[in-house]
Amino acid sequence: MVVITPPDIHPKEISLANEMLARGLPLLHLRKPKWTFENVQKWVEKISYQHRQRLVIHIPTLVMNNKVEVFKQYTQLINTIKADYTHLSTINCSFVNKLGNQLPYLSTSVHNSSEYQKLSTQHRRVFLSPVFSSISKKSYHPTVNWQQEIQQWSFPWIHTVALGGVTPTRLSAVRAMGFNDFAILGSIWQADDPLKQFDLCYRQDQLLFR
Repeated sequence: MVVITPPDIHPKEISLANEMLARGLPLLHLRKPKWTFENVQKWVEKISYQHRQRLVIHIPTLVMNNKVEVFKQYTQLINTIKADYTHLSTINCSFVNKLGNQLPYLSTSVHNSSEYQKLSTQHRRVFLSPVFSSISKKSYHPTVNWQQEIQQWSFPWIHTVALGGVTPTRLSAVRAMGFNDFAILGSIWQADDPLKQFDLCYRQDQLLFR
């Protein structure tokens, strides 16, 4: 189970993030594509020390291909918290070949079969989206039959993560499609009671995916 932060700050984001981690959330993805590195670092410092290893920091696309010094700052932060993964939103990262051995295992996102054919042995988790019509992006709808794609999956070392429109009531369908894991964003952060929604997802995660 993965929770992804909203791209902009939620008024209770830090307290909710800490509480979800305390309740057993396996991985929390910190995705702030428009933030500076300094703001990302400050956010990380507000997470309880014992939970920071379960953070997966997203390195912004602009940084991945244009700002090697900032990329190194992200790498240092990721290693400081001893994270198991780092997330690159695209498989086309010009600095990975030079600095990839300084990073933990890679997580990435793909949206069609031509993209995932470029995955490498450095990748361990891949987000496939959208699986359902997105909650956070109203005009974002599925264009790929992911169940069919997973049946032909040729990367046994890479776990597939369902993203897009995932809710507690859809988790049985996600598992039946063959996904190894799932990620939630809008379902949590747009809920009237985010922690109640988290608990519903977490219980289903324990029943279906563990």
